Amino acid sequence: MDFLTRKEQWREWVLLDGNRYVIAGGLSVGFGVLTFAILYGLGGITSNTQSLFYVFSSLIGGNITLITVVASINQLLLSQTIQTPGQLQSQVENIIEYRSEVEEAAGEIAPAEPLGFLQLLFENTREEAQRAGGLATVDSDRSETAIDDLVEELTDHIDDIRGYLDQPDMETFDVLSATLTTNYANQINRTRQIRDEYDGQLSDATLGALDTLIDRLQEIDIARQYFKSIYLQRELSLLSRLLLYGGIPAEAASMGALVLFATPVTGTSRLFVAIVPVLITVSLIPLGLLLSFIVRITTVTQRTAATIPFTTPGQEK
Repeated sequence: MDFLTRKEQWREWVLLDGNRYVIAGGLSVGFGVLTFAILYGLGGITSNTQSLFYVFSSLIGGNITLITVVASINQLLLSQTIQTPGQLQSQVENIIEYRSEVEEAAGEIAPAEPLGFLQLLFENTREEAQRAGGLATVDSDRSETAIDDLVEELTDHIDDIRGYLDQPDMETFDVLSATLTTNYANQINRTRQIRDEYDGQLSDATLGALDTLIDRLQEIDIARQYFKSIYLQRELSLLSRLLLYGGIPAEAASMGALVLFATPVTGTSRLFVAIVPVLITVSLIPLGLLLSFIVRITTVTQRTAATIPFTTPGQEK
């Protein structure tokens, strides 16, 4: 993949590559540590729990609101999956037709898993790019140079992607993330410009190879958008379940804190100072989960918003 500075690597880790549970836990613990520092720095709070009472009361209401998001997310997912038999048949036929085109180009049956299917797509594209470069050697020097530059760029990029996809234990998101750097709109546009500029100097075989290369690149973007829909459904389903699971202990911790504040002896207890940050950490688990997952979901959506023949500057990184 493209070289990234350390700062960019950290940014990509937070936005995309990092374990969502680790980030959610870090956010929750961070708030807990901050609260502990405030309690220690402003010792007067231990003798006046009124402000903390308001904090935990707000957390109870806020977490209930977050948990209701579960119902909204599930309703959204349900609306996307409920279709008539005719709609389902049309969808399946379109997918089968697309898969058949890929298999015809590859000369073999495509794998059913996203990882294997994407590897086959990139292999098809690489072979077609190499074929176009080989055919261009019999054309004019200028057109050969332009095609060679395009082929070299695509080949290097695809080799990087294939090396990334060869890693073990690849998940659906890992497969999708391999396609986030570009939707190949610029490469397709360059190919079309070469065809237009050197039309009279290119053989029919070379022109056909360039047209086929465009088809292969388009197939990758179609797969990218389809895998994105699979990923988003899976991720939103997981998030809704985690918000429900995390909301139960969070509400219990907040209500336990309110009971704790109702006991007069806790106001001056050293144990009180240690327990409150833990209770806040647990109470903020739903918020940490929501932030960590939504950041990645919105990043994926932003970087895959454009479909060929268009692209965005933020996507071409």
